[in-house]
Amino acid sequence: MSRLLRPVRVPVGVRSLLAALVVSLLITESAAAQRNPITSFTRVWGEWDVVPNTQWAPKSVDPSALPDRSIQIFKFQPVVPFRLNDDWTVLTRTIFRFISLPTADPIIGLSPAGGPALLGWDQRSQAGLSDISPTAFLVPDLGPDFTVGLGSSLVVPVGDGAIDSGKLSVGPALLAFFHRGPWVVGARMRNVWSVGGESDRDNVNRMVVRGLLRYQLNPDWYMISSPIISADWTQPDGKGWIVPIGGGVGRSFRLAGQRMQASVEAYYNVVKPQVLGEELLGDWSIRTQWQILFPN
Repeated sequence: MSRLLRPVRVPVGVRSLLAALVVSLLITESAAAQRNPITSFTRVWGEWDVVPNTQWAPKSVDPSALPDRSIQIFKFQPVVPFRLNDDWTVLTRTIFRFISLPTADPIIGLSPAGGPALLGWDQRSQAGLSDISPTAFLVPDLGPDFTVGLGSSLVVPVGDGAIDSGKLSVGPALLAFFHRGPWVVGARMRNVWSVGGESDRDNVNRMVVRGLLRYQLNPDWYMISSPIISADWTQPDGKGWIVPIGGGVGRSFRLAGQRMQASVEAYYNVVKPQVLGEELLGDWSIRTQWQILFPN
């Protein structure tokens, strides 16, 4: 019996190898836990926003206009980080916008006096590819808790008519995020000015701020709020602002072994822009997001 209980002696070389393996696994696990969630993944990102109960034109233009139309915006936005060295990363985001926008064609006829007159409007939706916005941020390595980046953004109009800005625009861009434990808090912003484009289109001076407040409930589910606040500085008296509040819920999962995230959110437009003294945008926006994540 004593022989059966006698301890087994492990050679020194084997013990050293096992110790090195354990240390390596601990370091790898620690490094994975401390990965920067902003710059450590390439994201293939789709986003669909719907704004129901939108009015296509002011009553002064179309007295029969009603808040019964919808704006739909689908964004395809790959986010790709390029690591320059141990200290610096270039984070790129390119947004391709596909927009369905309510509009109308004039109906021209004869007035009772026999002259040409505007009889009404034939309402329809105009859809297609709108502005493309590439943005690049230079991001220093500040550790696992902070991400700060400074860069520039470009807006290239590729649509037709009302669905794009008609102007080539450029301006600075900034992002700042804090991430620790279950929390990610921060925002990215840009302001662009038109530098070319169609001469008969309005000049562009627009700021866009997209905030992010995310709390991971468990490994699968999270709460998220990512409102998009914008300001059209060309409008007088602050009438070009859009300020939504709200949020939603999302889930992280794997499909065929591929890591993904999906969320559904709702936002109430507390402040809406005015056109000829009227607010045309609907009160609510519904957003669906889908992300495919590839670790770098």
